[in-house]
Amino acid sequence: MLKSLIQENEDKIESFNLKYYEQNQNYPVLAAICALETTNEIQKSYFKEEDKDLGFNVLKLYAFLQSLFVSIDSLYALAYSLTKSKNIININKNPILRELKYIRNDVVGHPANRVYDSQIIAYCILDAKSVTKTSFSYDVISKAGTSRKDVDIFSIVENYYKECNELLKELKSTSEETIQGSIYETRLREALTLFDMQGEYMSCIQRLKETYKKDYPNSSSNQNRFLWRLELIDELSVFHSEDQDIMDLVEYAIGLEIVKLYQLVTEHKDVVVRRKKPFLVTSFYRFLKKNKESLKHIEKIYDIKNPLIVDALHQLLSLAKDKNAKGVVRYLNLLMELYEKKMDSLLYALALPIKEFKS
Repeated sequence: MLKSLIQENEDKIESFNLKYYEQNQNYPVLAAICALETTNEIQKSYFKEEDKDLGFNVLKLYAFLQSLFVSIDSLYALAYSLTKSKNIININKNPILRELKYIRNDVVGHPANRVYDSQIIAYCILDAKSVTKTSFSYDVISKAGTSRKDVDIFSIVENYYKECNELLKELKSTSEETIQGSIYETRLREALTLFDMQGEYMSCIQRLKETYKKDYPNSSSNQNRFLWRLELIDELSVFHSEDQDIMDLVEYAIGLEIVKLYQLVTEHKDVVVRRKKPFLVTSFYRFLKKNKESLKHIEKIYDIKNPLIVDALHQLLSLAKDKNAKGVVRYLNLLMELYEKKMDSLLYALALPIKEFKS
C-alpha cells in the first residue's frame, strides 16, 4: 500500500511541466515542485533496509521528519502559487498530520527548550534505541511531569501521501489550465500587436483556432463564446466589398474581436485596439456625440433577433439623412443589407464598434 502511494506521488510530481515554469521564470512553482521531488527521495530512502548503526538510524529519522515538514510547507506554497489562495489546502483537518508539526518540533526543532506557550516549557528526549523504520518513541518532560509519546511512522506517511496525492491531482489540473491559458494569451497578444502594426495577424489566429479545437474537440460555437468569436473573425476575414471604407470597417471589427478574445482569456478589461479608427466609425461617433437622442437606438441594432431592430435602423437612417451625415448613412445601409440577408453574425460583428461607443 505505502509503496504504491509513494510511486503514485512520484508520478504526479514528475507530471508537472517543469520546463514551462523554468522558461517563464515562475520560480515559486518551480521551487515548490523541486522541493517535493527532493523530499520524496528522502522519504523513499527512509523505508529501505534498517541499519544496525544507531547513529545512522537517528540521522535518517531527523532527515525524514524534516523532509515531511518541508513537503507540507511546499504543498502550501505550490497551492498558493498556482491558485493565489491557500483555501484549496487544509492539511490541519487531518488529525494525524496536524500532530506531525508538533512531533517534528519536539524531536528535531527544539528538543532542549520546547516552548508550548508562554507558561509551559518542556524538554524532549528521544529514545534513540527505539528508532526503527516503522516507529520511534520520545519523552516529554515538563512541570506537569513526564509523558511518553509513541509515534507510528507508517500511519503518518500513509496519511501524508493520501492527502498529497489528492491535492497534486487537483493542482495538476489547475497547472494545465494555467499553461493552456498562457499559450492562448501569448498568441492573442502577438495577434493584437501585429494587428495594431498592420502586420500578418491572421496566421496567429488560425494557429490559435487549431490549438483550441485540439484542446476542446467537442466544443461548439453555439455554446462556446471563445470559439464563436474565432468563427466571427473567419467570417469577417472572407467578407468582401468594393467600398474601401467598408473594408476598413471590417478589419477594425476583426481587431475588436481579437480584443474580446484576449479579455476572455485574461480578464484584462483595459486592452484596446490601438490602430486608428476607420472613417465610418469616426463618422458614426461624431454623429452620436452631436445627436444624443440617437443613443437609445444603439442597443437594438446589433442583434438580428431583436424585434425593434428594423425600427431602430430606420430611425437612425432618417436622422442621419436629415443631418446629411453621409458616412453614417453608408454604415447604416450596410447593417440594413446584412439584416435583410439574415447574416446575423456579420451584423453583430460590424455593429460592435457602435456598441463599443456606448460602452
